[in-house]
Amino acid sequence: MKGIFISGLHHWGFSIRKPKTSSGGDSYIVPPVTTLLGALSRGYCEEKGYATINGKSCTEEFIEDFIKKKCGCKFFWITYGIEDPALVPYSDLLRENRAPYKREERRLDWYGVSAFGRVYGANAKFSIVIVLDSNKNEMMNKLAEWGWQIPHLGSKESLVSISDVKILEVYEAEEDEFSTEYYLPLECLKIKSAELKGTEVQLKNNYKLSPEPHKLSTDQFMDFLVPKKPFAIGGTIKLKKNNINSGLCEVLKLKVKNENKYIVAFKEGMLKYIGILR
Repeated sequence: MKGIFISGLHHWGFSIRKPKTSSGGDSYIVPPVTTLLGALSRGYCEEKGYATINGKSCTEEFIEDFIKKKCGCKFFWITYGIEDPALVPYSDLLRENRAPYKREERRLDWYGVSAFGRVYGANAKFSIVIVLDSNKNEMMNKLAEWGWQIPHLGSKESLVSISDVKILEVYEAEEDEFSTEYYLPLECLKIKSAELKGTEVQLKNNYKLSPEPHKLSTDQFMDFLVPKKPFAIGGTIKLKKNNINSGLCEVLKLKVKNENKYIVAFKEGMLKYIGILR
């Protein structure tokens, strides 16, 4: 299998709104899979020349047409990690104009106070790992090219600078014990470590463009575990291979600058979990 290793730097941190929260809700503690796919699809969408067309998101097209069809991949995985514990969740209290959301007779009271979720991580170094079973050099080169074009992770103010993109070989890890900074599915561990924090990510129907209310159901979400330390999010944790649910998941490794990087992924990848709910 092949891997694309994207390394970069957060300028100040990021804000990525969670589903099922109000407009002033909490932010995800790390950029989830859907944010990574959206950032990666930016280059693809710029080449297409549109963000939406006929009520269809270009990111949805990137997932369904490019990754699932043109790539011909049976396995695809994407994850994010930060080697040092440098991310600190917090909320900003802001005075917000509420007039557009109020009844006409109540619009004299224009303002209200809301807490907006952020994750602070100035100059925090991160990496994104993409693994797929494609041997098409053109596909790999395109994904690497679009990796260079990622301007932000999260809101448009959540700026990043990409410092390097590499195409590498990926192997199945044989070590009995390994360290990782990358988030992994909850189902992959038999016993959850205290150094992992859970976060629920919506993988299905993120790109459904409709004026109708968006109904959420449990089959649209997946639980991931994020490495953490007592004072911040991020850092590496040690895991034992016998704690991995080997019937469902596998440990993969790639070598970056003479250092092994390990990720834990579903054996079948994540293609059936992302995109449109069928």
